[in-house]
Amino acid sequence: MGAVGSRQLNPAQLGDHQQATGLSAEQLEQLHTRFRSLDRHQRGYLTPTDLLRIPQLSLNPLHRQIVDGFFPSRDPSARLYFAQFVETCATFLVPQFGRSSSTGRRDGRAQKLRLLTKMFDTRRSGCITRDDFRQIMRSLLDPIWNPPQDQTPSGEGQDRRPEVEAELQLLEQQAFGFSGCDQISYAEFEQRLHSADVAGRLSIVKWLVDDDEARMGLQEGSSADQGQ
Repeated sequence: MGAVGSRQLNPAQLGDHQQATGLSAEQLEQLHTRFRSLDRHQRGYLTPTDLLRIPQLSLNPLHRQIVDGFFPSRDPSARLYFAQFVETCATFLVPQFGRSSSTGRRDGRAQKLRLLTKMFDTRRSGCITRDDFRQIMRSLLDPIWNPPQDQTPSGEGQDRRPEVEAELQLLEQQAFGFSGCDQISYAEFEQRLHSADVAGRLSIVKWLVDDDEARMGLQEGSSADQGQ
């Protein structure tokens, strides 16, 4: 089921992916089309380089962390097959098929938090450091405020600085408390930030599809997902 050779998924493949992810046939077909467009050489799999060729993704200040979400090993020769691509994408999309627990899907918000947790662990140490938290969270709160080092923030970014800094400080206190602790475990991070809408700030759906119409189909119900 990993390889993708035809232009459409057959009914058996659709059924398997629906049961595994809770996504609708339309969502799966859109992801399948996107996967095939990224697989330029029709090899049946993607590499980290394939994802980094996407302009919307390469310009994202968290592009390295997002790619790591699809390729946890950080191996440049790693291969991502369609089933794995769908499973990761499903973390960010609203399930529209088989919403009951019979699908075997874990809580969507918990999945997003776990993926986000790994993005914050830039050293792959198994914990979140305060410095990494500040850097990644600042990018999530306001990407405009993170220009290259040889550039200054735009006027819009400067106007938002006090607001962003205040929210960043509150989230840091929520995650690390008022102690001098400089690192926390995955479990502590997820427990303390479970109520914060940080997962909803990951702008990943935007580059999963090629056109605005398909994008709207994938994002349908996103507001309801944030309330999970």
